[in-house]
Amino acid sequence: MISFRKNNNPNNKNKSKSLEKSLQSLLDIIYNEPEHYNGSYHEGQNISDVIGIIYKVLYQDNNDSLHLIIDKNSNDSLNTTIDKIE
Repeated sequence: MISFRKNNNPNNKNKSKSLEKSLQSLLDIIYNEPEHYNGSYHEGQNISDVIGIIYKVLYQDNNDSLHLIIDKNSNDSLNTTIDKIE
């Protein structure tokens, strides 16, 4: 069980909201087990797979921004890390 302590201190409201958002995002990842999320790593892909990630995250999941890190391997496959989705 996760519990949030309510504070009336106005300085802690932004921190509480940020913590709640981060924890909710983590719970969504654990519960829904999505394939693509912040920090997910995809090994041994090709250019079509990368285009598929871009299409799914931006158009099917209706996000506005996707930050990818793409590394080329010696066998010309690609490793993709999703840095940030907004």
